[in-house]
Amino acid sequence: MQNIKNFLRAVFLVIPLLLAGNVFAVVYDDYTPEVTARVARIGFLRGEAQIRRADSQDWERATQNLPIVEGDQLATTSGSRLEIQFNSQTYLRLAENSILRIVTLKDEGIAVSLPEGTMNLRVLSFDKSRAFFEIDAPQTTIAVQKAGMYRVDAGSKKNSEVRVAVTDSGEARIYAESSGFSLRSGRSARLYLDGNFAGEWETGDASRYADEFDQWALDRDATIAKRLRNANYDQYYDRDIYGAEDLSEYGEWVSTKKYGYVWKPYRDTTSRYADWSPYRYGHWRWIPPYGWTWVNDEPWGWATYHHGRWIWDDGYWAWTPYGQKRLRRSWWSPGLVVVTYSGSLICWYPLPYDYGYYDYNSHYRHNRGHRGNTTIINNNTTVIVNNPPVNNPPVNNPPVNQPEYTNEQRTGRLLTPTFGRVPPGSVISVDASGFGRDTKGYRPAPMGTAQTVITKTPETIESPPILPDMKDLNGKVSREILIERPEVVAKEDTKIRTGAGDRNDGGSMDEKLRQTRIYGNRPPVETIPTRSETTIEPNSEPNDRKETRRTGAVVRPERPQENSDSPVKTRREIPVFNPPSDSSDDRKEERKPTRTRRDDENQSPPIYAPPPQREEKPRYEPPPREEKPRYEPPPREEKPRNDPPPPPREEKPRQEEDRKPSQPPLSRPKEEKDGR
Repeated sequence: MQNIKNFLRAVFLVIPLLLAGNVFAVVYDDYTPEVTARVARIGFLRGEAQIRRADSQDWERATQNLPIVEGDQLATTSGSRLEIQFNSQTYLRLAENSILRIVTLKDEGIAVSLPEGTMNLRVLSFDKSRAFFEIDAPQTTIAVQKAGMYRVDAGSKKNSEVRVAVTDSGEARIYAESSGFSLRSGRSARLYLDGNFAGEWETGDASRYADEFDQWALDRDATIAKRLRNANYDQYYDRDIYGAEDLSEYGEWVSTKKYGYVWKPYRDTTSRYADWSPYRYGHWRWIPPYGWTWVNDEPWGWATYHHGRWIWDDGYWAWTPYGQKRLRRSWWSPGLVVVTYSGSLICWYPLPYDYGYYDYNSHYRHNRGHRGNTTIINNNTTVIVNNPPVNNPPVNNPPVNQPEYTNEQRTGRLLTPTFGRVPPGSVISVDASGFGRDTKGYRPAPMGTAQTVITKTPETIESPPILPDMKDLNGKVSREILIERPEVVAKEDTKIRTGAGDRNDGGSMDEKLRQTRIYGNRPPVETIPTRSETTIEPNSEPNDRKETRRTGAVVRPERPQENSDSPVKTRREIPVFNPPSDSSDDRKEERKPTRTRRDDENQSPPIYAPPPQREEKPRYEPPPREEKPRYEPPPREEKPRNDPPPPPREEKPRQEEDRKPSQPPLSRPKEEKDGR
């Protein structure tokens, strides 16, 4: 009995603690947002670059860590360099005076369009059976087949050729409007767009076109390789949280009791900023289809502001990629904060894990365009929520002579917020009339405002705040965000058509172009394995007969064979000349008049009949000729000769006169010449 009383007493003591602080509650990370569109980022920027969203005609200034979504168009100016990171394995670089459109950005694959300029693509890992990456240049489509490096030079409107280079074990299929071919590592190709050689190409060595842009791309590869070596993928975070490789240079991973390993920035990392706290140094951008998105100023903040949560633990801020239990993949978020109105201020602070997910942009997907009061029907009870107007927020000035925060209050050492989850110094505010218009002016909220904001959890907020969108701002945005039309785009009088075909569904064009441009909608010939590829069984009999090598690139349809049962052909046959036979009847038949083409127009075509075969007569062969014996004379008998041998001839001594030359001298004596 006493044990039961002790147990009940312990239960009554523990329940208030559980309700008040969720001490033993397990934090699950199992929320899937409504919008799961894929997002890339600008990972590096040097110089000036501009961006235009799909639903806008205005050009904005591009910054580092700016989110990139499907339908965006980017332009670089003179002397600039820009790098887009799609994931931890894929990086795209743009040279100066270049234009790039993000045509497709999905988990199934990526397609970009380069009407002008030069780009470099680095793919560290690639599996074409799971995803695709394709580049549309003027009248050309490049489909990546393997991991490697790819360079595309689209030039300008005045250029009549496109150059493609493949290096580092890469391979690509290149399609024009009427042809296609494969380009392997170490080779480059020049494709002619117009003139007498339109549609043709010539290949060469890829190193012929190396320049300063290629050297910069190699330097970026070295920097990325170093970061990936020091990254903690598949240890503290998964591959969905790309960009987390930047954290190793600016902080360390420490172990906590509640969240396990979390990332804590170094002291000198945050000391560069006055009174640093998460979601303070940056600005808000309108990015469809998400809505208002936080763009951080810290070079390392891409992963920490769009994945996981910031937690206040033991007097310092730390970032954890997951909760205690992770039941899903990590989805990208425009900002993991709580946003609310407080008088004339719009305030926000980091979203704690215990609060669950809070979508402050949900109003634009459910009640877009609605202003004024919102009617909520809950349990057959109508509740009118007075939503503040966008352009004229309610004025509720804070109490007069309210003190500002001290350094200790900003860190939360003296003033402990409700549940101890968020210090009041982390509540950031901006005037409602300046929200989304400027990149500066963000400051900690006043003390009373911060206390009111952090004590109201998202569960008690009747509806998300109605924030102004880009149309409500009427173009009254700081020049730090909106800029004039870039020069490279202003010179574009007409749009340059890119790609070898039209992309209707946003999917891959590789196989479709391969069937039409290379095989002509015919099945390709199957590859016959060579002798080295075939295996010979040990007990099998040898086969010396060689198989005939197949020819052609496609399978040609077989011609139908004619037989007696086949139907009569409808096509007119060309008459075949039949040679005359020896009989007189055949000659008479030949002399009959034949029908003309006009007579045969209304009649059925004649049936082809082969000419009658002539009877072959035996060929005359002369009788064999009798061969007579050849006359041979009798052999001649040789008699032995008994004549004595002739006597030897005596040689007389040669006289001196005989030694004189028998020919006369070539010249006359001198006396004869004088006497003449």
